[in-house]
Amino acid sequence: MFAQIKISMKKTIKLFFIAAMSLAAISCQKEGCTDPNAYNYNADADTDDGSCTYEGCTDPNAANYDPLATISSTCIYDQIGSWTSTHQEISGDMTMSLGGFPIWDTTFTETTHPDSLEPAGLDFIADGNLYVHYTDEPTDTGSWVRTGDNLSMTMMDTTLTMLIDSVDGTFMRLTMSASESENDMGVQIDYNYNMKLEFSRN
Repeated sequence: MFAQIKISMKKTIKLFFIAAMSLAAISCQKEGCTDPNAYNYNADADTDDGSCTYEGCTDPNAANYDPLATISSTCIYDQIGSWTSTHQEISGDMTMSLGGFPIWDTTFTETTHPDSLEPAGLDFIADGNLYVHYTDEPTDTGSWVRTGDNLSMTMMDTTLTMLIDSVDGTFMRLTMSASESENDMGVQIDYNYNMKLEFSRN
């Protein structure tokens, strides 16, 4: 009888010891993010708990969009994509002089009505192709080249270079400044004008 009790106690103690060791082993495990590339990587963790987060640009319209990113960081935008015209404005001044003496000068600002914006839209393709859309005319095709913030658009044999003044995930503004001079029967005429085109991303 006592022998059986003794054997039973040994088994119980053995099972208790095994259970205690298992609990100790489990308690020694540290959960966390085990991916070294993750934003919240935990070098002490030995069990991945699925909590890894990744830093990167989360805007699909950005040039450096990272589909794996869960924490947004700096996004970089360019003009590639499809755009609809929203605002067009030309402003400037004209000065007339005779013999070096000013005889007339004026300034002007002209804003195009929203229903008359031409071109109606631009498509910049990553391979350098350009599509220019009009309201009542067929789409023209051309090409584009960007150098820094200078954007050159070529249609047929004409190239127009504008400055990318602002661009983000939803908005782009192109600007251009130019000067011209002519002499008409001794009268010097000087023109200075600025063009501003604004677009929304489709």
